[in-house]
Amino acid sequence: MWEELENALAWYQAAPVRWIKSAKQDLTAAAEWVWVVIQGDFADEQSTAQVVTGTVVSMIPFVDQICDVRDVVANCKKVHADSSDKWAWVALTLTLIGLFPTLGSLAKGCFKIMFAYGRKYTLRAGKAAVDGGMWQASKPFVEAGIKKLNEFLARPEVRKALAVLRWDNAYKELAKLARKLAGELNVGALLAAFDKVLGPFKELIGLVQRFGTAAMQTQAGQLLQTVSKVRQSANAQLADVLKPVQDWVNKLARRLEIESDMSYRAYTNALNPHAFKKPSLDAEIEAFKKDKPAWLDIKNRPAYKPLDAAPVIPPGYPNVAATSGPLKGKYDTFHTMDPMEIPPGTTIYRVLDPSSSDNSICWMTAAEFDKLKSKDDWRRRFAVWANWNSNGEFVTYVVPPGKPLKVWEGVTGSQEMRDAAGKAVSAGSGGKKFFLEGGARQIVLNPADLEIGHMGKRKPTGWGYSNFGESTSMVGVPTLTNYWYESKK
Repeated sequence: MWEELENALAWYQAAPVRWIKSAKQDLTAAAEWVWVVIQGDFADEQSTAQVVTGTVVSMIPFVDQICDVRDVVANCKKVHADSSDKWAWVALTLTLIGLFPTLGSLAKGCFKIMFAYGRKYTLRAGKAAVDGGMWQASKPFVEAGIKKLNEFLARPEVRKALAVLRWDNAYKELAKLARKLAGELNVGALLAAFDKVLGPFKELIGLVQRFGTAAMQTQAGQLLQTVSKVRQSANAQLADVLKPVQDWVNKLARRLEIESDMSYRAYTNALNPHAFKKPSLDAEIEAFKKDKPAWLDIKNRPAYKPLDAAPVIPPGYPNVAATSGPLKGKYDTFHTMDPMEIPPGTTIYRVLDPSSSDNSICWMTAAEFDKLKSKDDWRRRFAVWANWNSNGEFVTYVVPPGKPLKVWEGVTGSQEMRDAAGKAVSAGSGGKKFFLEGGARQIVLNPADLEIGHMGKRKPTGWGYSNFGESTSMVGVPTLTNYWYESKK
């Protein structure tokens, strides 16, 4: 067992130097290792790489148990800090649902992603009532979770697992499981999941108390008391949040069914627009290193340095300094920016690919759109990476009668290619990096300010759908299907 535990711990934290130097005989060092790992908290803001890689790791036997212990311990700490905070109990409930025995290893990994994003909303819910529109308010986090789930399902190791399970339509299978989870959701099932985690948790705490320092033994005892106290009060507290969480899981099932329809809908002699897959970040970086496309620059510094800080946000304008949602930190896509009102009757343009939503944040004027002569021209001047948007289509929006549309308008900043960890990608010697130039005048708006009735039909740009000669899953001609994401202000 110790060898399995040692291998599992190594996924989270390097072994203490004392443990290595003692030829794995210093049990105090081993206890310290266990203690550091089980206290690890789930991060409130994880990168795509952290979420997806962490979920893959959690599918490994024994490592998976420690993942469960860490998540439950983190939830219990939040509950213990304020046991009257209903949202902390909602977060714990979402964690426990992900441990239900109904779920196999792969499904458990998928739901860990979705429930992690549900928990992110609970951390920001403040004093809002638990039963007051939890689904509607959490939708931006759910959509972010769907994007991470898509990336997880695209992993080679996950695709192999899907093949073994014979899941031809992963979203459809997950939707079925979500409905089953909602049907099985009751206090008894939640407490059983809690108790299942308590076993390995107490064993790990026992190791710390047997071999740890006096200080670690005291702290381990206190953590055991914290988790035990939460367990003792869980019966009544979980019952209070059961119904809204059950409704949320049922709505999640419906959202997964919609994703299933969009991803697997069949068309005769046509492109299936939502089965379209844009290049991954890693694939795009690899393509750059093999053959630099015409729209890419290799240089030491950007042509249009992006803004380092957000401007003052006037009342009613999109909050480009937001810490979450579609507008999160979008000031850094500008070199210069100013608040602007677009008059009613004005037409604006958005270039997109078949998988993009019509009502997203990035737009341009008709004058800027008319300047574009090719995909290379668009990608360079508006600084759009292929893994963000493969284009091939465009849509228009006419500002409706009444009040003007408040937007930000300005010069597009250069974009520096960064990997999944956020590190600048080297383009060779001399410290040079990969850049998209920017320089066009872009518009950023709040998607919640758009009205579906004033959105035009999709049209082809005539620039094609591929970027590096990759397959784009085309059959016949594109259907040019509109895709509207129901956003909320």
